[in-house]
Amino acid sequence: MTDAIVVIGFISSGKASLYHSIRKENLGLKVAYLFDGVGTLPQSVLDETKGYKTLVEDTCIELQNGSIVTVMEEEFIGDFILKKGKFDKVIFFSHPFESTFLLEVLSCGDEMEGSLGEFISNVKLINVVCILDAESLLKDLKSDKKVGDMMKIMAADEDIEDVDYEDIDDENYEKQLSEKFEKQQLEKHDHSSCCNENGVCSSSTKQNNTKLECGKGCQKECCDNENDENDDLKDLDADVDELVKSTDKLVSTLILEQISISNIIILNKIDKIEKSKLEFIEKLLNLISSSLVIESSYCKIPNFQILFNYVVTVRDYKLESETDTETGISIVNYYQRKPFHPTRLNKLLYDTTEKNENNQLNSTNFKGVLLTTGLIWLANDMKNKYNFEILEGKEMIGNKRPFWSTMKESEWNPTIKENIEREIKLFKYQDRKIELSIVGLESNGFDKDIMIKKLDQCLLTDKEMELGPNIWETDFKSDFF
Repeated sequence: MTDAIVVIGFISSGKASLYHSIRKENLGLKVAYLFDGVGTLPQSVLDETKGYKTLVEDTCIELQNGSIVTVMEEEFIGDFILKKGKFDKVIFFSHPFESTFLLEVLSCGDEMEGSLGEFISNVKLINVVCILDAESLLKDLKSDKKVGDMMKIMAADEDIEDVDYEDIDDENYEKQLSEKFEKQQLEKHDHSSCCNENGVCSSSTKQNNTKLECGKGCQKECCDNENDENDDLKDLDADVDELVKSTDKLVSTLILEQISISNIIILNKIDKIEKSKLEFIEKLLNLISSSLVIESSYCKIPNFQILFNYVVTVRDYKLESETDTETGISIVNYYQRKPFHPTRLNKLLYDTTEKNENNQLNSTNFKGVLLTTGLIWLANDMKNKYNFEILEGKEMIGNKRPFWSTMKESEWNPTIKENIEREIKLFKYQDRKIELSIVGLESNGFDKDIMIKKLDQCLLTDKEMELGPNIWETDFKSDFF
């Protein structure tokens, strides 16, 4: 089996930069780089990669060390991956508007036929790596734009450059996007014409018939972040209408999904934001994700092999709640050593003691909430904790797993064994607790004090706590939980 990682990330996050970073560092390993949903390879992959052999124009190239860079399609897998023998590593690069598609494909390799199925059945997925654009992350989370709308607008012009869509007024954003794109066409700037053979940009170099100058005074990698976005936009040739139907969700939801399914996060472009903003993002990621976070500029990481190491991390739920004043994004840590009363929790979620007909969340009780995620303890179940998530007005409660204290010590996670032992000794109900991370947007009506009060009202009262677990499990039963 060949070790593999899946790289996901929204527009301009830095997937092309990561490819170049790995390619430049890796001199000995034979790697298969596979780009999904793109039709042709990103332009910067072709422009920036030196000394490669073209196997199929714009679609498949071979690097000097035998590595193959191609698109994830049946014919290219069969002709240029399987026939090249064993690879040392495999790196899948996801479409910018996807989160789980590649994971779904990799999970059913044994059921697939043909070259793709044969290849995937011999691949072992190690990690999912999410690249985040630190510069635009908070604006993207605040955005009320739909992914489907972004795809339609961006696909309308294959040559769109550097789309700062968050700077555009919400009410007339489609019109203003078109105007901005038209202006960018007139001022299109080809960095290759302003950089010398050593890749140095010259501020005195000016492209004919344009109003723009490079003015960077640095190595050509200064263009990487722009290439990332340009490549993503040019990659929308694949059946856009079908993609729009399947991914018509908020931009914030897509990014939060990408964060939630990853176990390694590369927080890119940290050189472009203030220290206070970086610290807020670090707290945000720590609360909503247990992923290993690697901070970078131009997706340069100390050793790309770390992306292929098994990662186990633990969230710190005890961070103080905080609000970013510029964007109005609040992060709330809800940590309790009391269980929820299942009936009262049902009422909070659905405004009734039972699920309503359409199983729809009562969004009024979660006004302005972008994401709620974590683990909950229900009074009627002393054996299991439950995953709890609310994302874009939809809830998910399930995937129960036993509390550590109900398991044999040999079954404990060895990396957090000391934490488990400490909790079991210190607290009356051992490791049983509620740990929720909430991300809300004040401009959408989120009030962290009101949210905490609503959750507190679902907890057992002091008198109910005195009744003890035997009564809880018999008297507080719920058909829903």
